[in-house]
Amino acid sequence: MDKRIDELMEKIKSSIPRKSYLALMDEDGKIHYNNFHSGLNGLIRNFAPAIKTLDVGDYQIKNYAKTCLIIYKVSERLALLAESYVKEGLLIFTIKNIAENLKDQFIELDILLMFLDMAKEEKEAKITEQLV
Repeated sequence: MDKRIDELMEKIKSSIPRKSYLALMDEDGKIHYNNFHSGLNGLIRNFAPAIKTLDVGDYQIKNYAKTCLIIYKVSERLALLAESYVKEGLLIFTIKNIAENLKDQFIELDILLMFLDMAKEEKEAKITEQLV
């Protein structure tokens, strides 16, 4: 699964402006990909509640001194986070285009991650039953 995520994110990285950082996170705060710099690296989990409130295609912008961050909901459970030194409008336009062009891949990835989570929960439940 990590290879699939890395391939998708490499495709995205080639489409965004230089000096941009990316993360792929689900609404529970699980980070599936992250190349953020250390300044925001520890903070991106704090954006998970915002992801839960967004509909697919919605986004939120956070402006910082020299950069802006977009949280863009790309599927039912996944959001693409991008921070960049480019102007806010350009970042929004770029991320919207990426989300549109890779929509099927994000949906497929979301479904695969959901099944993996379900399998993990089932395995944990069986282990718990055996211990009781």
